[in-house]
Amino acid sequence: MLHTYFTDETTVRCVETVKRAAEKAGRDPDAVKVWACFATIGDHIPEQRRIMKSVGRLGTYLQGYGRLLVRTNGWDEAVLDRFLADPVAKARGLDIVGTPDQLEHAAELIPPQWLAAAATGSPAQCVAAIRHQFDLGCDGVIMHGSTPAELTPIVEEYRRTIDR
Repeated sequence: MLHTYFTDETTVRCVETVKRAAEKAGRDPDAVKVWACFATIGDHIPEQRRIMKSVGRLGTYLQGYGRLLVRTNGWDEAVLDRFLADPVAKARGLDIVGTPDQLEHAAELIPPQWLAAAATGSPAQCVAAIRHQFDLGCDGVIMHGSTPAELTPIVEEYRRTIDR
């Protein structure tokens, strides 16, 4: 299972690494399944909850093991250093304790391209992003970060367009 907020390049690299390792171990690479844990946050969710689920969640990851995530994705470590040095980053667990003002401030510190490694937007846009994970080589996708009720429009769109 791959981590949330992996870039496309990281996802491809990880899938290829797992499949190659399976083959080297004498296993059928197709029998080893790689799943993406993929933040899925539709725009039908109220804005304050969306920012908590995106900025807050990624901010919490950056607080806990940001260096590893940044290096894995090839992101700029200086950006992480600025984020971690900011007083807002001192509020551990931004996705739980972050106030709307703190989350909006954190959104200014985290580059949009870091947050783009997720399914966001309309249900159709989310479904397209989810399907793209399969294009990158994933065998399955775990929609992460939203409640079942919040995922309902996205799941309905996926079902409606399953043959496309």
